[in-house]
Amino acid sequence: MTVQLNLNRTYLLLLCLFIFSHITSIAQNITNEISGTIKLDSTWNPKIYLSHIPSFGKMHTMSKSMIIAETNINENGYFHFNTEYLPKEDNLYRIHISKRNASPASLIIGGKDENHFFLVANKNSHIGIMGNKGGMNSVSIDDEQNKIIRRIDDIVEYIDSTNFNESRVKSEFVAKAFNEQIRKIADTCSYPLASLYALHKSKFETDISNNIVFYHNFLNKWSKDDSNYFIEFQKKIPTRKSTISNTLIIGIAIIISFFLGFFLNKALNKNIKVKTKLLKSLSVQERKIFSLLKEGKSNKEISDECNIGLSTVKSHVSNIYSKLNVKSRKEVLDME
Repeated sequence: MTVQLNLNRTYLLLLCLFIFSHITSIAQNITNEISGTIKLDSTWNPKIYLSHIPSFGKMHTMSKSMIIAETNINENGYFHFNTEYLPKEDNLYRIHISKRNASPASLIIGGKDENHFFLVANKNSHIGIMGNKGGMNSVSIDDEQNKIIRRIDDIVEYIDSTNFNESRVKSEFVAKAFNEQIRKIADTCSYPLASLYALHKSKFETDISNNIVFYHNFLNKWSKDDSNYFIEFQKKIPTRKSTISNTLIIGIAIIISFFLGFFLNKALNKNIKVKTKLLKSLSVQERKIFSLLKEGKSNKEISDECNIGLSTVKSHVSNIYSKLNVKSRKEVLDME
């Protein structure tokens, strides 16, 4: 009985070792790569290129220096890129093909001959791609983040095709509705770079002033992402002005205006009281002559109107100047 038990244990141990070894072997055969199948006709060169996109502003620019890898497409349409040399952080890449006899760096934008698509990858990526006879426009990707990228591209392609034969006003309405849908994807997406990709495809620059709070909240959500993509995006969003600071400034301005008005009013009332007091110091005859001075009358005209001698007028005018603390007719005229 003991011998049989030991044999069973030995068999069980060997079975476990075999299973472990088999699983390890399978795991070792799974490499980090971007691979798949692209169905091409004879107009295309059977070679595929991987290029790095350092910023969203360069999505539709192309040069040989941007190409970081190339590989052949075999007779069955299969290709693969090893990703172990890529950065560990997510970056934006472009996969493209070229027409026969065309430059490897040729880029065709729009239409049925568009020869590229974008994806997000890093050194640990294992991404499967399947392309049908429709070319690069019909490519599907099994990676979850890149499925979102493809969904966004499909929406943008639909916007462009819808706008082609429609009136300008209707095209604007359609574009606005779909751009809002893309921004909703950006808001709910759990992948930072795919989320930012969505915003760039939604033509966010035309929407910033209308939805500034949305973009500040978006930056707060991904504040820990310090990639060049987010740094570039952040520069395009105006700095949020503190609501508290604005309220404080408005409050201070109101207080200053109140006190300024209060003191100006007080000074004006004081000035009026002083003038009233000075005018009361004039005699009845001096007040009459003061009124005539305010009308711009000359000494001769005042003499004739008041039926008094010219010398008497001059004496009254001198007394008026002294009591009102003025030195000329002009100052009398300027008094209110």
